Amino acid sequence: MALPEPLPWHEGPWRALAAARRAGRMPHALLLWGPPGLGKGLLARRIAAALLCEAPEEESPCGRCRACGLVAAGTHPDLTVTAPEEEGRPITVDAVRELCARLALASHGGGWRVAVLEPAERMNVAAANALLKTLEEPGPETLLVLVSHLPGRLPPTVRSRCQRLRVPMPAAEEALAWLAARAPEAAPETRAAALAAAHGAPLLAETLLAEGLLELRAAVLEAWERARRDPVAAGALAADWDRGRLERALGWLEGWALDLACLATGAGTEALGSPDLAARLRALAEGLDLIRLHRFHERVRRARRLARETQAAVQPLWEDLMLAWSGEELA
Repeated sequence: MALPEPLPWHEGPWRALAAARRAGRMPHALLLWGPPGLGKGLLARRIAAALLCEAPEEESPCGRCRACGLVAAGTHPDLTVTAPEEEGRPITVDAVRELCARLALASHGGGWRVAVLEPAERMNVAAANALLKTLEEPGPETLLVLVSHLPGRLPPTVRSRCQRLRVPMPAAEEALAWLAARAPEAAPETRAAALAAAHGAPLLAETLLAEGLLELRAAVLEAWERARRDPVAAGALAADWDRGRLERALGWLEGWALDLACLATGAGTEALGSPDLAARLRALAEGLDLIRLHRFHERVRRARRLARETQAAVQPLWEDLMLAWSGEELA
C-alpha cells in the first residue's frame, strides 16, 4: 500500500501547517473541515505520515522508510484512526476512550503520537465529552486530528480546543484537470457533468464516474418529475436499491427540494446547489406552495435519518416520498 497522494487543492493547508511546525507552533488538536469529497481524511493521514516519518523530505513523508510503510498499511503503533464501526452509525464513547488511552501511552518510536477521528461530527454526546480531557491535556508531541464535513455539529467545547484548518474547494479548472488524469476514458462533457453533480468536489465526482452514479442521479430526478403523474412507477425505481443508493438518492432529493425553495422565491441559477439542473428544477417549482414544500423537505430529512441510523426497509421509504410528492402532502 502507498501513502495518500498529495492532492493539488491540499497545497494551501499543507503549507500552513508546515509553517506552523517550523515556527514551533504545531497545534495539539487540529480540526480539518470542508465539504465532503475533498479528501480531508487523506490529508489527515498524510499529516500523520509526515510527523511519524523517519526521513522526511522537505517536511513531507519520504514514503520509503519503515514508519511510512506502517502508516500506509494502517499498522503504525503510534497512529490511531477512529471511525464509526458501521456506515451511518455514531462514534461511541468506548471508541473515544480507547483512542485517549492509546494517546496516553509512551510513543513506540520515541516521537509523535497521532490520532485521527473521522468524521468527528459522528461522535455522540458521551464520546465528545470523553475527548475533552485529552484535548485539554494532550501530552508532548501529540496530535489529534478531527476530520469534519459539518464542524457546526461539534460541541463548542470541542471546537474551541482545536485549531481550525479549512480544506478549500478547488477551482473548476484545477478539479477538471485532476479528473482528466484520473478518468481519461470519460468524455470531457461527462467529467464536467460529474463535477457539477458533485458540487465541485473532485473525489466525489470521481466516485460518480467510477460507480455509474450519474445515471442513478438522472433516474432519481426523472422519477421525481414523474411522481406527480405516476407515483407507483416512481416508487418502483427503488426496488433493487441497496441502502447506499437510497442514501445518495435522498441526499439529492433533499438538495433539490432546497433548490426549489430558492427558485420559488425568485433566486437565480447561481444560488442553486445543482445549477446544471436549473431548467428542470424551475419547471418543478412552478406553482409550488412553499409551506407544503417545507413539509416535504422535512419528510426527506427524516427519511435520510431513518436510512442512516436504522434498518428501515429501503423501498417503502422511497415509495412514501413519491406518494407524498404526488399529492398526498403537496396537493
